[in-house]
Amino acid sequence: MKKIGLFLSIFLNLFLIGYIFFNSNSEKKTITEIKEVNGEVIYDEKGLVVEPVNIVMLGNSITFAGDWQDELKRKDVFNGGKPGWTTQQLSWVIKNFIVPYKPRVCFFKGGINDYSLGIGTDRIYENMTVIMDSINVVGTKPVYTTTLYQRGVEERNREIDLLNARMQKFCSERGYDFMDLRPFLCKEGDILDAYVQDDNTHLKPEAYPRWAEAMKPILKKYGL
Repeated sequence: MKKIGLFLSIFLNLFLIGYIFFNSNSEKKTITEIKEVNGEVIYDEKGLVVEPVNIVMLGNSITFAGDWQDELKRKDVFNGGKPGWTTQQLSWVIKNFIVPYKPRVCFFKGGINDYSLGIGTDRIYENMTVIMDSINVVGTKPVYTTTLYQRGVEERNREIDLLNARMQKFCSERGYDFMDLRPFLCKEGDILDAYVQDDNTHLKPEAYPRWAEAMKPILKKYGL
């Protein structure tokens, strides 16, 4: 049964990547025509105008909470945070956030909602690799942003370390960028009190300038 489940999972993942690639090519002309004829205005998940879309922040509520245009001092950043969403759900919006706009770079961060729902590390890892490959096939540079700890939850935090280690190896093999937030927000295997809210998961406003600082070398690398 496990082998059958694995085969079906791999098949569905390949189907998703193929679907995204097909739509990437077939929708390009349509989107361009809409912009030229109707002067389409692009709004991100926070309702902010983004034009052009060079950078997409794809993630859950932790990403959504960031005021990325202010933090990065630029207007070409699309906030694609989806509060409460799992990694599998985040794979669904690549066709909405990445395919039409073809940004230069997509910073992807997720996973904590999966753990909260009891989804295992193996499944989260598999979902994340599909997301990274799907972003790449569109022609956008995918950047894996490390899943952060939940303050004081020792057993889960060690699973998060395992997940991040596996993703670092995956990114190295694929040639993708791996952005580690832990040196900026964490110490000794846990997130610092100064950066996390009382729910032990969501970030305080003070964390986002540190996150933006971690992004700067990647943006510089791609001429952004």
